Amino acid sequence: MSERQPTPVVPDAVARALYLRLLAEGGVFRFADVAASDPGPLEQLVAAGLVAQQMEDRFWAVLDPRSATDALSSGLRAAGIGLLLRAEESSAVLAGLAGAYESASRARDAEGAIQQVEDIRQTQRRIIQLTQECTREILMMQPGGARPAEYLPRMRAAAREMTDRGIAQRTIYQPGARTDRGTVGYAAYATRLGARIRLLDEPFRRTLVFDRRVAVVDGFGGYQAASFIEDPVLVELVVHSFERDWARAERVRWEEPVAEAGDGQLVALLARGLTQRGIATRLRLSERTVAAQISRLRERYEARTLFQLGWQMRGTADD
Repeated sequence: MSERQPTPVVPDAVARALYLRLLAEGGVFRFADVAASDPGPLEQLVAAGLVAQQMEDRFWAVLDPRSATDALSSGLRAAGIGLLLRAEESSAVLAGLAGAYESASRARDAEGAIQQVEDIRQTQRRIIQLTQECTREILMMQPGGARPAEYLPRMRAAAREMTDRGIAQRTIYQPGARTDRGTVGYAAYATRLGARIRLLDEPFRRTLVFDRRVAVVDGFGGYQAASFIEDPVLVELVVHSFERDWARAERVRWEEPVAEAGDGQLVALLARGLTQRGIATRLRLSERTVAAQISRLRERYEARTLFQLGWQMRGTADD
């Protein structure tokens, strides 16, 4: 996909049929799979704002036609007087799709204030929709430390988009995020935009809260399962738990990572047989920082022990 914003168009019958098929198949798809067989109709859905890429993945999802109608109409009006009639048609055209969307969502809404979703495609589609509908605040608890490297460019774009929309963002990571250069770079970028990111050295579940209206919590079935909570009392309990953890979490001054010039000293001390604690004392660093650097070097040199690492790096230390 090009970064250039496509010209808004009213989707034709073929494109609308593709939308209905994607919706019936769960609403989440890989762009390349669909583009291989339906490139033209898919481009129309993208231009109409009826499908979009999600924040942290390579999947795309169908969106609520009601949220696309205004943007589509205004885009067509801006294109010129000759498109006015087509702009007026857009609401009627999308109304049929909106009916199908509401029918697909009605079963979900009927299940109550808490819905257990075990299909990852449905989970991703709902999170995308909640992100699009959010207007004030997103609270996030993301366990696991470092963010996947392939997600980081999209995460930066999402942070910019949230900031431009005036949405406050607060995130809690685990301490492993501090030792990953890519994650540190993202955190520095996001906090410059106004987002706030802290670290909590405790286990917790992945949690998202949108406008203090809907909470999403990882289910007991693993990453693919999730609970969507809309009951106001239960959502408030989730928010209260987040605020309690936020108050205990560590404040971090996130700065763009720079080249690590201390590796040479660390290599020399390892080659001399010093322990991790001894290296930390000699370099006046915390043991946690030294442990992170040693872990990175062990991966680079494929060493299973400190002795192996020091032995393999003797030549490096002597250079």
